[in-house]
Amino acid sequence: METDNKQNFCKDFTVTFHQNASWKMDKFHFHDTYEILLCLSDGGEFFVGESTYPIRRGGLLVFNNMDLHRSAGGSVPNYERYVAHFIPEYAASLSTPQTNLLRCFEHPVGSYNGNVQLKEEQTERLVGYFEAAQNAGHRGDYGDDLRRQMAFIELLLYVNSLFDHVQPENVIAQKESFHKVQPILLYVQQNYQNPITLDSISQQFFMSKYYLCHLFKDVTGFGLNEYIINLRILKARELLRQNISVQQVGEIVGFSNSSHFIRTFKTMVGVSPGQYSHRYR
Repeated sequence: METDNKQNFCKDFTVTFHQNASWKMDKFHFHDTYEILLCLSDGGEFFVGESTYPIRRGGLLVFNNMDLHRSAGGSVPNYERYVAHFIPEYAASLSTPQTNLLRCFEHPVGSYNGNVQLKEEQTERLVGYFEAAQNAGHRGDYGDDLRRQMAFIELLLYVNSLFDHVQPENVIAQKESFHKVQPILLYVQQNYQNPITLDSISQQFFMSKYYLCHLFKDVTGFGLNEYIINLRILKARELLRQNISVQQVGEIVGFSNSSHFIRTFKTMVGVSPGQYSHRYR
């Protein structure tokens, strides 16, 4: 599994336009940011958990930090797409009791519904919101910080409105074996703070360790222990952005040894937990 742990540090949100000849991910991945993806080219497929969706112009997909996803591009020379990544706490801080900007990202494990197919006029309008959010507030003029924030809010408001008025995209295929690992994924996500092991999980689900390891690897593309560690580091990043002490964070996410937590975090993220936390102060 890949988790984009060494991605560029995002303090609020980033918007990028991508155009490349190859858009293929061999493994599922997830990241500590939420993601908005607008496809501007046809061809290929997108895999989200058990489901497979066609890649088409106007395809809008949103992912929270627990959604396992990957792409498999077709024969199109250049895949064009807009991608926005943002820290969920940032969007939550901009929400109000009346308007939850994270609404379309909220779905339980195993019931992904974050994909809609837009009409051309909706696609063009959404491109405009992406461009505005990408370009706003870079000169540092008076009020630019608020202009940038408002452009991001407008982007999220429009994306959420599209999920209110557009039917979800049809799934073109489902991987039946993913049903077998969904309960395991949910169990790990609910118990990662505890000292869970291969032995304890195999006993919990009445599977041999050999079968469990091979099933999990075959379906998700990574090892069970690898998933647990990556999930713990992802959760640690969330907590460190809240200025909780390094020792407390390590204990909360399931590391019994502070030194082990610090070494693992630095190996996977590229900086120490203390350095990471300092970037968000």
